[in-house]
Amino acid sequence: MAQVKPFKGIRYNPSKVEDYSKVICPPYDVISPSEQEAYYAKSEYNFIRIEYTKNETGEEKTDSKYAQALKTLENWLDEGILMQDSEPAIYIHDHCFYLEGKEFRRRTIIGAVKIEDWSERVIRPHEGTLPKARSDREMLLQTIKANTSPVFAMYEDQNGSIKSLLNSLTGSKPSLATRGYENDWHYLWIITEPGLVDALSAMFDQKPLYIADGHHRYESALKHRHQQESLAGETTGDEPFNFLMMEMVDFEDPGLINLPPHRLVRGASEKNIENLMPNIEKIFDTTRIQLDRPDAWREIESLMHKSEDTCLAVLGPKKDRVCIASVKDQSTINQMMSSSWSDAYKQLDVSIVDHVILQGLLGFTDITDLSHIAFNHNREEVERLVKNDEYQLAIILRPLKPDVIKSIADAGERMPRKSTYFHPKLPSGLVLKRLV
Repeated sequence: MAQVKPFKGIRYNPSKVEDYSKVICPPYDVISPSEQEAYYAKSEYNFIRIEYTKNETGEEKTDSKYAQALKTLENWLDEGILMQDSEPAIYIHDHCFYLEGKEFRRRTIIGAVKIEDWSERVIRPHEGTLPKARSDREMLLQTIKANTSPVFAMYEDQNGSIKSLLNSLTGSKPSLATRGYENDWHYLWIITEPGLVDALSAMFDQKPLYIADGHHRYESALKHRHQQESLAGETTGDEPFNFLMMEMVDFEDPGLINLPPHRLVRGASEKNIENLMPNIEKIFDTTRIQLDRPDAWREIESLMHKSEDTCLAVLGPKKDRVCIASVKDQSTINQMMSSSWSDAYKQLDVSIVDHVILQGLLGFTDITDLSHIAFNHNREEVERLVKNDEYQLAIILRPLKPDVIKSIADAGERMPRKSTYFHPKLPSGLVLKRLV
């Protein structure tokens, strides 16, 4: 199955950079324009200049910003800001963070993973991607020949052997202990001893890997591999472009947190908005909760999580109440979806939201149009946006459990895009891998 091997990672030089909280940043896909500016201002060596650089040359060529990222990478290597480890390593990364007042620790393994075609079923996706985002990562990868941020993947550790080995390897002082860019901490152990590296690698020989986050990055690396194979003619399979940096986590890790990506809607016709709730009542059992009631959201969340069937909540068009909706008859729902999809896919909350409500009831033919459909995992922020009339309504979702994600991926299907939001995002700039 998955081939995992060590690599000579490139990291910030601790003798040049003392405060990692000023230089690491989130991955490109969660950085807003204002946040991009903020990370630029944090430090002249913030990794944003490689991960998601601005076009500072004034040139109109769309590829100029990628050339700037390459120049920055090469300059920082020449100046010793970044350094490459002298020995191939597998890295163990503990990410400690807070969520809703609780402390979590997520343990991951960073390695070079063999890039496989989807058809091989070694690497398994769970959701779709967008061409624009793929194009951006393809351009960056082709220009700088490096993985700037890892693909995040999940694995099964049924007998606990990987967990046991990781516990034994992290008993010593980490090579790096640093604050992150938020109220979090990162600990990194660098494993170079050949016997231990081989033992870690061998544990993945019979395992598939399930992409949690980074589908665009993986597809970009896959396309790049095909291009390089075509140019090279004959290849051995061991060339650097055959491997990408991946960060892997146990399905059962208590720090594996998936938040629900709620849907925000605007631009729907007045007629469809007017008919929405009557149409919902035809195919869903509904319960209305007034938001001025004490602990209204606690009651809403309790009712949603108690339901064993499909369940979602609609905030709007009336902004003083939430309508909790659960499916009356799954066969009615099935008729509104493609017959090519499995029963498991049709029963997903997110599938019903996207295909039945957004497409069927609200009339959006293109649910990838970000001018009409937005995503936000922060329920309080979602409520504020609707109440401020920035959006007509919101659909509140429950988080998908990892075993549901696995079952869909095992069936060879992909959920609607933005079906998951794994929190927190893996940092960019902790380790990177060159493909040359």
